[in-house]
Amino acid sequence: MNMKFQDGLLFTSIQISFRGNTKVIENIVIDTGAAETIISPDAVEDIGIFAELEDSVNSFYGVGGSLHNFFSKNVVKVKLGEASLEEVKMDFGVIDPQGNINGLLGLDLLMELGAVIDLRKLSLTLDAYSEGDI
Repeated sequence: MNMKFQDGLLFTSIQISFRGNTKVIENIVIDTGAAETIISPDAVEDIGIFAELEDSVNSFYGVGGSLHNFFSKNVVKVKLGEASLEEVKMDFGVIDPQGNINGLLGLDLLMELGAVIDLRKLSLTLDAYSEGDI
């Protein structure tokens, strides 16, 4: 699958399914420096993902030491290109207050999907899996 290099960052999209709703989320930064994937709540509110009483709420430190809160939910499916994972715990929190970045694709999903990033070709290959294998 292709990546887009813009403003010094690598972008892709992911698809999330939750409670019968599915959405492709654009402007996801591929971030090998992020331990976990995190998606902006604004990008998924329309498919019913928002903080509820039973969700766990945690904090992380961002670039420059700023403190950010996020909530976690289990989603039915996450699809990246042709590869997918089912019943995935995802984090949701504000990444970019301006709204230009809708999420960070972190090492948790990149490693689980066996991602290979080719910077010369600007492509992301998920060699280890194809749909149905996961």
